[in-house]
Amino acid sequence: MGNDILAGCRVYVVEDNYLLALSVSEFLESAGAEVLGVTSKLAEAQRYVAEHDDQIDAVLLDVNLRSEMSYPLADQLVALDIPFLFTTGYDAAAIDARFGDRPVCSKPFVPATLWEMVSAICTRH
Repeated sequence: MGNDILAGCRVYVVEDNYLLALSVSEFLESAGAEVLGVTSKLAEAQRYVAEHDDQIDAVLLDVNLRSEMSYPLADQLVALDIPFLFTTGYDAAAIDARFGDRPVCSKPFVPATLWEMVSAICTRH
């Protein structure tokens, strides 16, 4: 695609739908991003973020991970000052009010919208 809107941006993907995580990773990479990893498990994501916080520029965070809400990870990202955006198939209004200022990308994704949203939050180091 030759689109480099996300060149230099290191993104971590937390998504419980394997095929969606795969296509999101491809979308991001086609825009020049480096996908650091993909997980569907909250505890695994929390551990990864704790160990690699200095390498992550942005996180795509599915609100609902196999019936487990991802808010503990969102709190961790806020504390570490790592930008993130929520991804959800639900109405954005369903997201906990304390995260009301965070961007929300609705599923199914439109690649250009996803790129723009990640680009807006991505802090290149």
